[in-house]
Amino acid sequence: MLNRIVKCLCVLFCFALISVPAFAGQPTKSWKAWVSDLRKEAILEGIRPQLFDYVFRNMQPNPRLIRLDRNQPEKRLTFYKYRSTRCDAYRIAIGKKEFHRYHSVLKEIGQSYGVSPFVITALWGMESSYGRYPGGFSTVRALATLAYDGRRSAFFRRELLHALHMLNEGHVKLKDLKGEWAGATGQPQFLPSSWHRYAVDYNLDGKKDIWTTEVDVFASIANYLKQHGWEANQPWGFEVVVPQHFNKQLLGLNQHMPLHHWLAQGIRIKGRHPLPNRYLQASLIHPYGGPYFLVFNNFKVLMKWNHSTFYAATVGYLADALQYS
Repeated sequence: MLNRIVKCLCVLFCFALISVPAFAGQPTKSWKAWVSDLRKEAILEGIRPQLFDYVFRNMQPNPRLIRLDRNQPEKRLTFYKYRSTRCDAYRIAIGKKEFHRYHSVLKEIGQSYGVSPFVITALWGMESSYGRYPGGFSTVRALATLAYDGRRSAFFRRELLHALHMLNEGHVKLKDLKGEWAGATGQPQFLPSSWHRYAVDYNLDGKKDIWTTEVDVFASIANYLKQHGWEANQPWGFEVVVPQHFNKQLLGLNQHMPLHHWLAQGIRIKGRHPLPNRYLQASLIHPYGGPYFLVFNNFKVLMKWNHSTFYAATVGYLADALQYS
């Protein structure tokens, strides 16, 4: 008898799992009613009704995106493993070719914004493999799906309205407005709000085109970095070797000391990088499973792009590989 009860409970439990709706955030309205309300809000913001109706014709939310949002992997990679998967020899080799191809305009934009053209190229390479893989999800459908879901609806609804303004102002065609599953779009993978704040019409054709116009892509990346405090002609950081009995309590981005102080502690910079002003403030970090780095203000700017020491150090590594190897 007990076995039969256990079996029944197991069946009911499995049925409950199968029956869980894709939209576990429990939207309070039907999709049709939600789109109708969004339409009113969009029109009040100046979106043309014809455009809205064209964009949302036959659209339905994508349950796959909800599963992706709910089940993001939590596996912790070491820094070296992360860097090897995001920045292998192939990506560096392609980056050198692309840098040579766009050398003149990258140098021009770099000088105009006070940002290293190698860092611009590295971010371009990290985000979309130099424009080769910008993502295949419809940005509008992705944002609409995540906005309809209850988990972070307000955030994604605002991003969705920014995306509709992109289309309404003619900066991009609907067929080109694609990206990754959470709504970042274009070759630099900007969220629509970042596009709104930082995208640049560098070739002055009336479009801030981060999807198909490389000069706009480069200038938009440079503008983002400049607006977040990038310091011209300063490094992002250096890989270093620390003494055996170094005081580990000095580790962390919240610890700031002049470069000469760190060098006096016995820290040795690897490679032959030109040294900046010895009074430049630096922090010492040690990403999990990786080397030690002395990092400067520009490293923290890279972390405003992506709040990850792994990511920022890998962008710096790629930029250095393009510049020095």
